[in-house]
Amino acid sequence: MNFTTTRRPLRHQKAKVLAGVLLILFGVLFLAERMGAPIPDWVVSWKTALIAIGVVTLYKHYWQKMWGFVLIIVGGVFLLNDFIPGAIDRNLFFPIIVILFGVVTLVKGTNLFQKKKSGSQHVMFETTDDLSSDEFVETSTYFGGTKKNVVSKTFKGGNFVTAFGGTEVNLTKAEVEHPIEIKSNTAFGELKLIVPSHWQVRSEVTCMFGGVDDSRSTASELGQDDRKIVTLTGNCLFGEVKVISY
Repeated sequence: MNFTTTRRPLRHQKAKVLAGVLLILFGVLFLAERMGAPIPDWVVSWKTALIAIGVVTLYKHYWQKMWGFVLIIVGGVFLLNDFIPGAIDRNLFFPIIVILFGVVTLVKGTNLFQKKKSGSQHVMFETTDDLSSDEFVETSTYFGGTKKNVVSKTFKGGNFVTAFGGTEVNLTKAEVEHPIEIKSNTAFGELKLIVPSHWQVRSEVTCMFGGVDDSRSTASELGQDDRKIVTLTGNCLFGEVKVISY
């Protein structure tokens, strides 16, 4: 049995504890600052929060997630500007973000850190609509749109990166034999998951100015199958992960 797979639940639990401790610390400092304590503005800023989310993300995934480094870099860039005014032109922020996304795409596309899985797709500045029978589906969408209709009868999960665009994954024709994981890294965009109503969906996504919305009818929970479990992981920054059923 793979050691990382075996230790993953404990690692995620520890990551939640770390996130809770950091959140409490942030709240205490925020309260102290509001009560007049001489707390620097940067300590209780969204930039520091972004860096903290990056640290938790990296810890949870054994320091192997590029998105954790991206969050830390983005927060660090803005903090640098606070300490050294004019060090980085704010008008350059979005081009820098695009470059970072490009670096992530390059790393994933050149297979530097992990073995490339079947069903991988990269989309930029266009819209695609594909039928997929792969057991594992992986897409990267930038400034465009991707639609995946998954028909695999042994679907084992996916990894979806969306930035400044939209990704739609239709799983109504797919079948799962055991609990699966779907990783989602969404920034300034949306991932829409269309799942059968009897599937259970659990979220472990780390959100910053975004969220996960399971808008399915609560009535469908009565008929949910304990074997059909989807765990959502990853990050959501200025975006949304939406779960629906037809």
